[in-house]
Amino acid sequence: MNVVHLFNKYFFILMAIQGVFLTFIDSKKFERDKLKKTALKSKIMGIFFLIFSSLLYAFSIYSF
Repeated sequence: MNVVHLFNKYFFILMAIQGVFLTFIDSKKFERDKLKKTALKSKIMGIFFLIFSSLLYAFSIYSF
């Protein structure tokens, strides 16, 4: 079974929403609570989720 083909548009949307939520909403809340390191980690994880999900979705579209 090819794992890349399991990554469809619904999973991409879910990962993109999670990445946006981590990057923009959670990091601001952590900064207000004076948790600077946690806010930075949240931003990094959110950006990673966005890039990773975009790459997997592109691979699933263009692979045979």
